[in-house]
Amino acid sequence: MHLPTLSTLGLFVLATAQFVSAQQVITDDVEAAAPQAYSDYYLSAFGDEDAPEADFELVERDDYASDADIPETTIELIKRAECTKHHTVHGNDNCINLSKKYGIKLDQFYSWNPQVNHKCTNLNDGKKYCVGTGSSSSSSSSDKSSSSSGCAKTHKVTSSDTCAKLAKSNGISLNTFYDLNPKVHRGSCDNLDNGKSYCVKAGSKSSDNKSVSDKVTKLGSKVNKSSSKKSSSSSKKKSSSSKKKSKRPSTSSSKKEKRKKLQTNTSFTYYWIATPDSYKTSGKKVTIKSCSGKSLGKVSEDYGDALVMEGSGVLGSKIVNLGGCSCSNYKCFEEVDKKDDPFGLTANGSPLRPYITIAANDLKMGTKVYIPQLVGWSLPGSKKKHNGCALVNDQSWSFGSHHIDFYIYKQKNYKTLDKQHRTTKVDIYEGGSCTIQNYL
Repeated sequence: MHLPTLSTLGLFVLATAQFVSAQQVITDDVEAAAPQAYSDYYLSAFGDEDAPEADFELVERDDYASDADIPETTIELIKRAECTKHHTVHGNDNCINLSKKYGIKLDQFYSWNPQVNHKCTNLNDGKKYCVGTGSSSSSSSSDKSSSSSGCAKTHKVTSSDTCAKLAKSNGISLNTFYDLNPKVHRGSCDNLDNGKSYCVKAGSKSSDNKSVSDKVTKLGSKVNKSSSKKSSSSSKKKSSSSKKKSKRPSTSSSKKEKRKKLQTNTSFTYYWIATPDSYKTSGKKVTIKSCSGKSLGKVSEDYGDALVMEGSGVLGSKIVNLGGCSCSNYKCFEEVDKKDDPFGLTANGSPLRPYITIAANDLKMGTKVYIPQLVGWSLPGSKKKHNGCALVNDQSWSFGSHHIDFYIYKQKNYKTLDKQHRTTKVDIYEGGSCTIQNYL
């Protein structure tokens, strides 16, 4: 049996679910919550599924022009790295008070601390939160440069904006938005800054490119004129020859997108979160509490132990996750925002997405990847076939490099997929323009 690896203890959460009995039995019908129940923030990672997939070819490492072409694979948790000032929560601290204390907008606080729900009900004593970031001058200059070289329209972001929303409202695909704004984290869209302008419509080529193009055109015109004066018959032959060549179909490889190999024979395992249907629901009951002592719900002792061990779970209509305090008598949990994070949080505070999120320790966070071995997989709880596109959006404490964990939501889904495919090794390529799909 191919055993799983459970990643990042205390930072994974179960999917939103409803229960049909007091014993919290989850049925297959509730695996796929209605999309309208998700926030734009959660949906922002998914691309336009109606758009045709690009024609592509997979390129081996030996085909790289140089080592410089190989993308960086070091871990880069952007949210953590950009934060320059932290505050350790104590007593009556809340999001509003902290925003006022440090002279920042409330929306900025939420943006810099994605693990905090939008009701600010899960701040934990003794835990550090970001209350300041570095200067945005370099980003601003980059935006101006981008705007002056190929952007016809920009939009100043407000707190309600997401990448998906901006793309839709401006009639462009989500992939196009990311292409126009390369500094925005593709897939996670977790670094939009309020008050900052982003490109939402492609413009003409930059003036420098236009100038070069004009010079080339003029030079070509002079050469043609000179050539025609010297020999009109030769010009006709060349013209005839060029016409014949133009009729020849171009090779398909020149139009194909190249997806470069990042890793070969990478270890492949699954991870999931404990659900009540995998544990005893009868017998002694225990109360699951927040770090501050608030009762969040009651479960069987067996399931309560599983919540502590796995770090997350479902309590009635709530989704809970281990908080920032030490665990004593099941008093160590926090409630997670179900609209923003319907399937829980990753190690870097972004949403977990079933059949999309993969955990890795040597691939850059936010990287979209293509895994050919996943193509065509039938997914439990979904009517769609997997297209091989996934998102590196989590870490693991339980393994090292050259290993990925594939988030599949429930243990029974692991049993189904492992029985069907017995996949233990995969190849990983750059994702290119492949579409991140919402399978649930």
